[in-house]
Amino acid sequence: MPVAIQKTLLGQGGVQGLDGETHRHRKQMFMGLMTPERVRALAQLFEAEWRRAVPGWTRKGEIVFYDELHEPLTRAVCAWAGVPLPDDEAGNRAGELRALFDAAGSASPRHLWSRLARRRVDAWAKRIIEGIRAGSIGSGSGTAAYAIAWHRDRHDDLLSPHVAAVELVNVLRPTVAIAVYITFVAHALQTCSGIRAALVQQPDYAELFVQEVRRFYPFFPAVVARASQDFEWEGMAFPEGRQVVLDLYGSNHDAATWADPQEFRPERFRAWDEDSFNFIPQGGGDHYLGHRCPGEWIVLAIMKVAAHLLVNAMRYDVPDQDLSIDFARLPALPKSGFVMRNVHIGG
Repeated sequence: MPVAIQKTLLGQGGVQGLDGETHRHRKQMFMGLMTPERVRALAQLFEAEWRRAVPGWTRKGEIVFYDELHEPLTRAVCAWAGVPLPDDEAGNRAGELRALFDAAGSASPRHLWSRLARRRVDAWAKRIIEGIRAGSIGSGSGTAAYAIAWHRDRHDDLLSPHVAAVELVNVLRPTVAIAVYITFVAHALQTCSGIRAALVQQPDYAELFVQEVRRFYPFFPAVVARASQDFEWEGMAFPEGRQVVLDLYGSNHDAATWADPQEFRPERFRAWDEDSFNFIPQGGGDHYLGHRCPGEWIVLAIMKVAAHLLVNAMRYDVPDQDLSIDFARLPALPKSGFVMRNVHIGG
């Protein structure tokens, strides 16, 4: 990936920059955290934090939904990962984690804030790793922080504190970034007719709905890598070292695979063949062997919680606003951030 993205979004030394057996060995650590029980536990923590946040949203009268999601997600993932997070630090940590993905692709001074946030977050995570190893921070053996702190590489050495910190942030930061998809969940509920009724009436519709949100809406548009060896694909030659861009948004809107790709149609996933290369919102291929994001199950579970709460557990008004998608922004979002008024718990 470009250095600017390494110094903000990904961090340096983490799993995304590895290849071959070294990558697969490190990737196993992340995959071991993705058991159904652990994924379900994080989704439950997020629901609890969302409900905890709603009274504050009610008191404000009007909120920008996207802005309000980062702190509940941060609280939930830190509790799940075994990362201590005092109440008075949660807002600042949420803002720093947000900056890693929300300002990473900006050409404005916001990119400098993203770099500063990266240094702060890495230093915080490094203190946690060192505290776990020293015994001054208790983190359960089933948590992400514990697994990363004590993970050994292929040569049976512990990760350096810096690299371990980067990998811990690779658990926290992507979870907070689900705020983008949750905002699109709210956007689809508002702009696409019949979705609310289908979610209430059809038990399996939530799975179809969240998959279509991931297919239909933009997030980051592409991922970048270099060819590890010479190869040819569909008549095109790729020499070793050539930088290659995988078009995520374009692949998910390819008319050769998806009929009427510009229509929001969750029902299309009833017939999806589950090919790991035609639906790639978080990378393509096999989770265990390649660079596809290991946290996809977390994304799906948290999006389903969000859909359930928005449809069944909340009341809110959506005032007139600019809900068009800003494709020039990374990550893309509704231009208004999705404004809500009069938010209350209660169906």
